[in-house]
Amino acid sequence: MSTEQIVLVVGASRGIGLSLVEQLAARPDTTAIGTARGSCAALEAITPKVKVLTLDLLDEESIQKAASTIPELDTLIVNGAIGARDPVTIIPTDKLFEYLNINVLGPHRVIQAFLPALRARKTRRIIGISSVGGSLATHAAPGSLAAQGLAGCYSTSKAAFNMMLVQFHNELQKERFTVIVLHPGFVATDMGNQAHLLKLAEKAGLVGMPVSTSVEGILKVVDGLDHTKSASFFDWKGDIVPW
Repeated sequence: MSTEQIVLVVGASRGIGLSLVEQLAARPDTTAIGTARGSCAALEAITPKVKVLTLDLLDEESIQKAASTIPELDTLIVNGAIGARDPVTIIPTDKLFEYLNINVLGPHRVIQAFLPALRARKTRRIIGISSVGGSLATHAAPGSLAAQGLAGCYSTSKAAFNMMLVQFHNELQKERFTVIVLHPGFVATDMGNQAHLLKLAEKAGLVGMPVSTSVEGILKVVDGLDHTKSASFFDWKGDIVPW
C-alpha cells in the first residue's frame, strides 16, 4: 500500500497557507494541493508537483468544482480567513455577517464538499487554522492580551469556527476522523503586521515569528495526530489552548 499523503491547504495564496504548501511539497511522500481565489503565481512557482485549485470560500460553485477534482484526500487544512480590529459595539451587523460568512460558513462549505474525498482514505484529518482569539477562556481572563488584539468580530467568528469544528468531530468520530483547531502563534503575516497589533506586541515585548517557523510547528503537530487527539485545541508548539 502506498504511504503517500495527499494534503489540501485551503487559502494558500500567501502567508501561512503558502508556506504550508511549500513545506509539504518538499516532502517526497506528500502530494500538496493549494487553493486560491484566482490565479496565484506564488503557488504555481513552488514546483510543478503542486496542484493549484481555484476556490473561493464565498462561492459554493467554485468549492464544488474544486472538490470534484479531488477523489481522495488524507488531510484537509482550512486556513483562509479575514481579520482586523472591528469592535462589536460599533461595527454594522452586515460587517459581522461578512466575518461569519468567510471565517465560519466558508469553511463549512469546504469541509462538507471534501468529506467524500476524506472518507476515501483512512487518515481522515481536518485541521482548522484558528487563533487564540477564538478562546473564550483567554478573552474572559482579566487583563487578557488577546482581548486587546483583533478581538471583536474576528474573535467572535473564530470562537464560532472552533465550535463548528468540535461539532464536526462529534458527528464524524465514529468514522475515526481526527478534527482539531490550531493556533499558529503570533506570526509576521499581513494580518499579524497590522499597526495596532505591532504596537500592542511592542508593549508586551513580543515579536512576530517568521511564517516558516510557525508552519514547521504546525506540521509537526499534524504529523503527530491520531483520532484519540480529535476535538483538541493546540497551538503551533503542540500545547493545549483553553477553549
